[in-house]
Amino acid sequence: MTDVSFKPPGASSVTSSQGALISDLARVGLARGATALRNLSFRSLPFHPSLSGPLPDRILCFPSDFAPRSPQARHDLMAHRYAFPGGKVQANRETPPWRLVPPCDAWAEALHGFSWLRHFENCQSQDAKDHVHWLIGAWLKECGQWHGLGWRPPVLARRLISWFMHAKLIMREADLVWRSKVLRSLVHQARYLQRAAKGARFEGEEKIVVAVGLCFSGLCLPDGAARLERGLGLLTRALDQQILPDGGHISRDPSVQLAILLDIVSLKDALVEQNAPVPDGLQDMIGRMAPMLRFFRLGDGRLALFNGSVEEEGGAIEAILSRQDTRAKTYAQAPYSGYQRIKAGRTRLIMDTGPAPRRGFSRHAHAGCLSFEMSAGRHRLIVNCGGAALQDDAWKNASRATAAHSTLTLADKSSATLLKHPFIAGLLGPRIAAGPEQVTHLRDENEEGVWLLGSHDGYQKRFGFVHERRLYVRRDGEDVRGEDCLVPPSQTSAAGARGHKGTALPFTLRFHLHPDVKASLARDASRVLLLLPNGDGWRFQTNQPGIALEESVYLGKGDVGRRSLQITVPGIAHLGAPCAIKWALRRLAGSPEADKV
Repeated sequence: MTDVSFKPPGASSVTSSQGALISDLARVGLARGATALRNLSFRSLPFHPSLSGPLPDRILCFPSDFAPRSPQARHDLMAHRYAFPGGKVQANRETPPWRLVPPCDAWAEALHGFSWLRHFENCQSQDAKDHVHWLIGAWLKECGQWHGLGWRPPVLARRLISWFMHAKLIMREADLVWRSKVLRSLVHQARYLQRAAKGARFEGEEKIVVAVGLCFSGLCLPDGAARLERGLGLLTRALDQQILPDGGHISRDPSVQLAILLDIVSLKDALVEQNAPVPDGLQDMIGRMAPMLRFFRLGDGRLALFNGSVEEEGGAIEAILSRQDTRAKTYAQAPYSGYQRIKAGRTRLIMDTGPAPRRGFSRHAHAGCLSFEMSAGRHRLIVNCGGAALQDDAWKNASRATAAHSTLTLADKSSATLLKHPFIAGLLGPRIAAGPEQVTHLRDENEEGVWLLGSHDGYQKRFGFVHERRLYVRRDGEDVRGEDCLVPPSQTSAAGARGHKGTALPFTLRFHLHPDVKASLARDASRVLLLLPNGDGWRFQTNQPGIALEESVYLGKGDVGRRSLQITVPGIAHLGAPCAIKWALRRLAGSPEADKV
């Protein structure tokens, strides 16, 4: 039995005390002021000649890009349809995307980062090759000397990574003039990044991207030893700060876990290819992070949806895991990252048992504490709604709410709240302002099955309740039982809610279903029958009256939302009095055997 009740490093209380908020505002204000001064200097005419120096005559290596390619994405780009985080924009054939008004900064950053070049790789179409040259040529003309957002170090670093990874595509069938333009731009951007990264402060994965960009510019261009050394030092420090002891990233976002691994595994391979030493710390970090990536996979081989993640393409995940020790055992629990995983028969279940990441690392975090996802065989059954990367802010905020997760919502409020003041949120980002501070879990396993008990205090200060969730999964995975309780805390900790004692508060227990699941509600509304694509049948039951099937939306693919359903179980909690709902998911006898996992 494992009993855990602590605050993981880097994932402690997210409540922004006044002192912490003032400190963050001061730090960000100073950083933005310093950035503005640097930008004035960097965009000035005297600065650009200082980037001059020996021009490279070749690219020394071509790092691998393990991210998946999409023919549809390539088709959309060639049709001048630009779908990036934050929205979709249609342009006419004569207008390069650099002249468009971006719907948001995240959209522009993705555009200027050039990660989408991968969709043109291995395409033999002459039209596709010409389109790549047109896009890069337009960028060199419009933004090659300076662009306020496009030359931000994290964006510039991502562009360097993308250009080096796909340099063969960029240079293919190019004349000497074109090659010289591209090489000159690459070395100028690399020198700029080396200077701009000095003293600049970045949070989260941006710091890792800048470090990897410096490393690639040092490996792929002649005379880059200093950049490589600086980049490896920055990368080592950033990984030490952001990767938790169990291998999870401090953001608690599985998609961020994958993105970082894609970059650093590619970097490791490039170091080996160039006969450059691979730092022990980098190899050890990959060995620690890869099992955590495997931890987040459901039965379909893709990622679970927590804290802004999407499913991601299975090919990218397999590309990373295939380079690691395949004999490594998948963790059952990740206490520092705040997750529990159950594998029983053909059933996979992952539960969020951690608080939101601290302060600046929670800008994409969700209010999904104690939510869970479940797959049966290769099919997802119970899900969270997922992130809303391509949608506007209203969609993103809705997808982060507790109601978008398979857990309990009290008084139609989320267990964690976002920064609301527009000015403060504009400076610090849409981070979590307050949420569960004490999140506990207990795990017990024996020959019968696995028991999980989790609790969080996200509703305690406002409503005087602690949410407890108990889960049991039988050893064969065909019987999943749960109990959700609203428990008044001790009199001391409930002092703030005394004035509300006796007040009735509505709550809703939600189980979001994957769009491929067919659901039908029994006439007496006592149970729901669920049918998976492979013919497997499951039955949901609860001891609470009023069960219903309602509309939901699934955003797990990361592009557009798909209509889906959710099982809702309503109830009333009376402050000062505990209440509990019991429920069960059971595989129907006689269901056909599913495909093997």
